[in-house]
Amino acid sequence: MINSISNTFNLKNITQGIDAFNKIIQDFGNSMDSMTKELSSDIEKSNIESEAREKKNQENLDKIWGKKN
Repeated sequence: MINSISNTFNLKNITQGIDAFNKIIQDFGNSMDSMTKELSSDIEKSNIESEAREKKNQENLDKIWGKKN
């Protein structure tokens, strides 16, 4: 029985398992990096659009009420 257990858990099987796990973790990390970059890009784009809207809104208010001193 001990022989069959040691044959099942041989070094080659453990190494293959570790290699597979390592690959999965690297793929997950790459996916997270990609999502983070995409979200950061979306936030940056949103901030730029928000600043443009704010400027346009201020120009419209200035047209209606006149410029502040």
